[in-house]
Amino acid sequence: MQFSKQERIVCIILSIFLVFSIAFFLYKTWWVSPQREEPTPKSPVTCVVQIAGEVIRPGVYQVEEGTRLYQLVEMAGGSTSSADLSGLNLAAPVLDGQRINIPALSAGGSHAFTSNFSSFYDNPANVSSEETSNTVSRININTATLEDLKKLPGIGDVIAQRIIEYRQAHGPFSSADDLLGVKGIGTKKLENIRDLISF
Repeated sequence: MQFSKQERIVCIILSIFLVFSIAFFLYKTWWVSPQREEPTPKSPVTCVVQIAGEVIRPGVYQVEEGTRLYQLVEMAGGSTSSADLSGLNLAAPVLDGQRINIPALSAGGSHAFTSNFSSFYDNPANVSSEETSNTVSRININTATLEDLKKLPGIGDVIAQRIIEYRQAHGPFSSADDLLGVKGIGTKKLENIRDLISF
């Protein structure tokens, strides 16, 4: 079959175009790594936890998921000089809704570390004043944790927290009358706990 000169030129051009097209396709498919879509970064999950006891600024904190206990202690201003950290796993992650109490050293040994994994709005120790007065004796007001102070008759979360903040700001209590400087403690309430505290 005979082709004219013009037809041969057209065939050559088409052949060259076809070769280049195939080469370009193979290059894009085999040699050039396809661009992978970057995964959309997830928004950090926020946890709400409460830390109490022997830290400088006890309270409720919002932290990112995976935050470790030692990081939470640092956020709360660090531990006080009375804190007993020996029984704590400072590398453990904190959980949403967790209530953590940093214990204090005492003459008879260290207090047990407590952690309430239910909502921090709950009060697991719902003890009446009458029951408390019959079971509690001589709580050291200078080293007692928030939970210890709440065992005293008429002392709830708010006043217990004020006692801790007062002694951190003004130093240890030297007498029962010093407690009158704590907002919420009057003469009557002081008399109810006077025989139940030590210094």
